[in-house]
Amino acid sequence: MKFIEDPRIKVARKCLALAWIYFFLYLTVIMVTSYVLGTEPCVWGLPRWVAVHNIIVPVVFGILLIFVVEKFMPDIPLNNDDEKSEADE
Repeated sequence: MKFIEDPRIKVARKCLALAWIYFFLYLTVIMVTSYVLGTEPCVWGLPRWVAVHNIIVPVVFGILLIFVVEKFMPDIPLNNDDEKSEADE
């Protein structure tokens, strides 16, 4: 007897991998910019790295997240087909 895996598990694993890649990319950008940018006040009276990390990077990654969710994460039903057919009866 062969185990038939639910197709939602495959989609969930793909979405988990995308989430980890996104998070790793976000942390990498934060760390690189904090190393590269100086501490002299330059943007809105804040140190440059603080302004970039707390204002600019989250906005950019929020817009990027909308694109990633719309293009790479499919919309799947979370209920079983058997439950739907029993509820209709």
